[in-house]
Amino acid sequence: KEEKEDLKEEKEDLKEEKEDLKEETTPFENDDYDSLETPEASPLLPRNRDSISQSEESTISSDKEMNSSDQKRPLLGVANDGSRFYVPQTKSPLAIPPIREWSLFDWGQKLTLLYPLLLFTNLPPWFYIVIFLFWRLAYNLGIGIVLRKQSKTRFLTEYFRTVVPVPPLRGNIKALLSSSMGSDYVFEECPPEYNAWLAFRGIVDIVLANDLLAYTTMTIAYIQVPDTITISLILSYILGFLLCAFTLWAKMDAYRVVKDFAWYWGDFFFLMEANLTFNRIFAVVPHPMYTIGYAFFYGASLIAQSYTVLYVSLFGHFCQLLFLGIVENPHIEKTYGDMVNDKDDINPAQTGYFRKDLIVFKNINLLRSSDLFMIVIIAYNAQFFFFSVTSAFYVWQVVVWRVIHNVVLGYILYLQGTRRWWTNKFTKMGFSKTEAFEEWKRIYNLSLTINHIVFFVCALKFTELSWEDVTTSYLIKQTLGLCLVALNVWSSVSTYEVLGEFGWFYGDFFISEIPSKLYYTGIYRFLNNPDSVTGFAGYYGLALFSDSWIVFGLALFSQGCHYLFIKYVERPHMFALYGDKIRTEAGAEGAIKEIVKHELQRTKSLRQKAKKLRQKASEKIKANLKDLSPGLKKSVELVKSAKEKASNIVRRPRPISKEVFQSE
Repeated sequence: KEEKEDLKEEKEDLKEEKEDLKEETTPFENDDYDSLETPEASPLLPRNRDSISQSEESTISSDKEMNSSDQKRPLLGVANDGSRFYVPQTKSPLAIPPIREWSLFDWGQKLTLLYPLLLFTNLPPWFYIVIFLFWRLAYNLGIGIVLRKQSKTRFLTEYFRTVVPVPPLRGNIKALLSSSMGSDYVFEECPPEYNAWLAFRGIVDIVLANDLLAYTTMTIAYIQVPDTITISLILSYILGFLLCAFTLWAKMDAYRVVKDFAWYWGDFFFLMEANLTFNRIFAVVPHPMYTIGYAFFYGASLIAQSYTVLYVSLFGHFCQLLFLGIVENPHIEKTYGDMVNDKDDINPAQTGYFRKDLIVFKNINLLRSSDLFMIVIIAYNAQFFFFSVTSAFYVWQVVVWRVIHNVVLGYILYLQGTRRWWTNKFTKMGFSKTEAFEEWKRIYNLSLTINHIVFFVCALKFTELSWEDVTTSYLIKQTLGLCLVALNVWSSVSTYEVLGEFGWFYGDFFISEIPSKLYYTGIYRFLNNPDSVTGFAGYYGLALFSDSWIVFGLALFSQGCHYLFIKYVERPHMFALYGDKIRTEAGAEGAIKEIVKHELQRTKSLRQKAKKLRQKASEKIKANLKDLSPGLKKSVELVKSAKEKASNIVRRPRPISKEVFQSE
């Protein structure tokens, strides 16, 4: 009764706040979207935390605390003209409502459950691949085009503002949207931004459901029944099911964090006024719904034991990553790119230290002598690939250049950080500090680029490729190797996006005007030193590509040298500059610990609840037995007496007549 009264009071409070919002918010009169700005005072809820500093990250809260806070505080949306509106409660995509409550969107979504019936027909397996590719392109290409256009022109919002209010279209759309919402949704009271998003959300549900069921049906169609059961086959099945279960947990955890707003790309239509609560799985990996959220693709490939399913899964995952890079990331940068702005920081470009410097091959200018010399040196080293030189020569090239890069240049950085050795050498010769740093950048970029080139040449030299040796397992190694190379490229680009030229060239060893605050943004939200972890994934990818243990050993040697450089040169210098501002553990490490701790506490609480339920059940059973004890005693006595009578009847000898005895 108390809980019901509390719920009634909360509903009354919500109604009062809703009425207050109606009085305070202004009508949507401004149609000039280009001149609209969101008030800076409102905390906005982004899709990810790429531009949020460590101090702004919220800690992991329990489900109970989140649910209680959600019930007490109504969600406020921010329209394009800056006005606020009450956001009605939407239905969870993970819940299955009763059939009588299904809307047209729900029927379109649930009809996808008929896909597995196609397996009972004689359709060829490639048919299921075509169906899956159709819905995958409908997702990544179709929805991608809609979202990209909505981000640039807001055409869906404009459509709901101008075309939808015209009858009879208004009544049909109103009935359609209202059927998929609860009693707190009123079509007329919501702005066009929200109604457009609601219609888009229904279409997305249908596309995503078809995409998932089409992939599942394709996987079942390609499952190969093994002739014999081996240990490796059992392990692959176990790993496949574990990947599928992990994906389910990751998706549910991601939804728990982002809710419907980010799950259905709500910030393409409007923004939310709420606290930043991106944690848990979002603090472990970037874009978890698009990265580890697709682990079930590879788990399904293991279960099906089909390379066809594996390569189709790789293509589908690649399409999703393209969708992320072309559609989502530009919109995120456009919407939340300036959320963190440290006014005390000094822009290194304004100090004259950076002028489109050469970074590997970026900003190359053949009219610049240093760039031209680097090309000549690289070409000189690469030409040995076309000569019949012993394999030891390529190995020694990799070792020598790695020692020069991490040991020699590392020692120069150590002297520069402790004694200003490099800068003092140039100032004694009449050069400025800026010129000293310019020479360092050229040498460092040359060494870094040559290290990559000689390792690549060495890996190619150890690669023995012939069409006769091409097997399925070899193709898998090649594919995995290319994926690791792509991961390395992404990691290096992401690292540069965060560090900029200042951090890429170790500017804090040479420039006294260092930033006043450390920001763990981008890839650094998850890893403290991504260049020493994922920054060497390409080397191991080349080792797989070449199928050579020697190349694998060189990759280990290179990563080990870089780790020693981080430990003895970079980290001590960072502690000397920033002190306690440096975090002791990586963001992903801390998030995993918090998740494990939270899940253990949750398991412990569930066990305690189960124990209490067992105790209550046993107490009730004992009480009932006490009440029934007199009747039970009588029943037991009756059973005993009946048993004794039955035993006496069985033991009593049967009289046999003389005729029967003789016949027997």
